[in-house]
Amino acid sequence: MAQAHAKARTRRRESVFGERFSVFAECLLTGVWIAVACLGVVTYPAAFAAGARHLRRRTAHQDGGLREFARDFGTALRGGWIAGLAGWAVAAAVWVDVLAVRAGLPGGPLVGAVGVLAL
Repeated sequence: MAQAHAKARTRRRESVFGERFSVFAECLLTGVWIAVACLGVVTYPAAFAAGARHLRRRTAHQDGGLREFARDFGTALRGGWIAGLAGWAVAAAVWVDVLAVRAGLPGGPLVGAVGVLAL
């Protein structure tokens, strides 16, 4: 504990611009990691959760890199693929509603209204 305080005191204070730019750069890097993790179509909720955890860790000035992101992604993927599948099911239901309204099917506007209200 005493060593942590000694390191904190001896560490050079970073400028406000440098600190904000480093957070911006970390957000860009995390966005790339999230984009790669989202390549599996159903994994987008887990990727966003891992990215949020990574950025939360970095803004708290804790260490974390690609390995921690991958570990967080694996943890979130255990149940997150179900949320991803549900999200695509909802998107498909909305698309069917839109197609019914565009086709002018009898009851199409009603189906569209009920579909939007169901969300």
